[in-house]
Amino acid sequence: MKPITLIATDLDGTFLNSKKKVTSLNKEAVSKLKQYGILFGIASGRPVETVRAMLKEWKIEDSVSFIMGMNGGVLYDLRQRTKEEYHLLDGEVVLDIIHFFEDLDVDFWILEGATRYTNRTSIETQEHARIFGETEIEIDLEPYLLNNTCNKLIIHCDKEYMPIVLERAKQYKNEACVGFLTADNLFEYVDPRINKGYGIEKVAKHFGVKLENCVAFGDEQNDMEMLQKVGMGVCMKNGSKQVKDCGAFVSAYTNDESAVACFIEENILKEDMDVIL
Repeated sequence: MKPITLIATDLDGTFLNSKKKVTSLNKEAVSKLKQYGILFGIASGRPVETVRAMLKEWKIEDSVSFIMGMNGGVLYDLRQRTKEEYHLLDGEVVLDIIHFFEDLDVDFWILEGATRYTNRTSIETQEHARIFGETEIEIDLEPYLLNNTCNKLIIHCDKEYMPIVLERAKQYKNEACVGFLTADNLFEYVDPRINKGYGIEKVAKHFGVKLENCVAFGDEQNDMEMLQKVGMGVCMKNGSKQVKDCGAFVSAYTNDESAVACFIEENILKEDMDVIL
């Protein structure tokens, strides 16, 4: 493996276990990276504001150099406290998507910082928002989106209902956006230029490192471009078949078995230690 200078990891299903927590092994592994001169960061579909709050809660803030949020649409440098946003969706495009799906049994979510604006709230979705460090507010999205922009639109539904949403999505044609599955109950639309592959390119350029010297971890469809862009893309054992088939290295461990830590300890720190010795 080539010398590693930067590591990025997805959160849900990857760095976090099934209880949405960071395992002690993952914490220990990423805390060691600094002494080897390796940058570590989060690559998530979540807003950077909620990820920052969670890093503090998990007590790993000092181990993290950057957050790539909104599936590659936002880059936040934790050291310089700088934030960059790329290719926002026009409000009229988002409304067009909403009108196309509004007869289905779905919720529409727009994230602005740690606030989740939605057309329909419930005790369940409010609890979901709380778990993700967000506050959910029900509003009329029509006037909110007029003359406005956003990073992405999230379509939420029961996972059993998702096949209907996916079938409808196949019928939606709009060159101004692209949609993809990010969880078994979430489907998202962003600008066509935005994905985690685009985001990791921005991260590498920002820190002046080569993509071939980067490692990325993921498990779902929205991680694929990132795993393919870097020198070593690693898919969790619990990852989707589509991601496992994209050419990434498939870990022998799941997110509940601290797959990220296992790879770092066995393939990165061990190699660097051998060089030092």
